[in-house]
Amino acid sequence: MATVCRSERWCVALVLMMVGLLVVFAAAACDSDADETVSGVTTSGLEDEGPESGEVVGAVGEVIKLAKARVTVNALQATFQPVMPVQRMSEQTPSAPEQGESFYQAYVRVENLGVEPVRVDPMDFTCVVDNTMVSVEASRSGPPARSLLKNTSLDLILTFKGRTGFVPELRYNPPWHQGSIRVTVPQEEQAQSQRMVSG
Repeated sequence: MATVCRSERWCVALVLMMVGLLVVFAAAACDSDADETVSGVTTSGLEDEGPESGEVVGAVGEVIKLAKARVTVNALQATFQPVMPVQRMSEQTPSAPEQGESFYQAYVRVENLGVEPVRVDPMDFTCVVDNTMVSVEASRSGPPARSLLKNTSLDLILTFKGRTGFVPELRYNPPWHQGSIRVTVPQEEQAQSQRMVSG
């Protein structure tokens, strides 16, 4: 009798252990299926991805999502006293504006969303002032060009010199986007900028 009882306990323990293993394997299989589904949605989530090419138009304060990066222009305005970046592109002495010229400054953040590094160069930015394309003032802009790894960002201060009294438009032509990004100033900010320039 004792031998049968010991044998039954061993059988029950063995059955419970087998059931436990089946539960663990079933849970692991469900997790791997879930991972495949999630990764499939992430890689094929075209509705979340921005365009890889073409002209993209945005406004100051809007997040512009591209296929490889996110670009946000937090400010774009005329200024009499431009802010100097901590790291400038050029160590040359900054030149003063000529008669009838003023500075236009943009604060831009670029964030890498992709796996591959993204090169961010301030020289890829231009500003349209009075229908004229103006290049970056290297001695008043920065930091210098660098490559961003995934999920890293770079904050840029970009300074341009152009004719006084106009509303600027920022253009960005990065090598990793086949096209250009145009950023305009919203109407209400245009009116405020005009008052600042004339006042």
